Amino acid sequence: MAEQDWLDSAGQPIHCTGKLRVLRENEEELRQVIKEACADALLMDVAPAYLRQHMEQLMAAIVAEAIEGTKSTNGADAMEQGEG
Repeated sequence: MAEQDWLDSAGQPIHCTGKLRVLRENEEELRQVIKEACADALLMDVAPAYLRQHMEQLMAAIVAEAIEGTKSTNGADAMEQGEG
């Protein structure tokens, strides 16, 4: 898989080497865990199409939770600063 740019909330590529390092390390760790989970599922005869669908739904749910958590945290920060 070709390396893609990570984009910030404005849709611009992230250039900060520290941020990119953390993002790439996290991606590699996640890739390894998912790879092992998929291999286990396939060894247990889970249908490949179902595995893909399940993993896509799982990822969508995790990202949605993270976004919601970020919104909650940002809202709390604004409240603490008298902005909310």
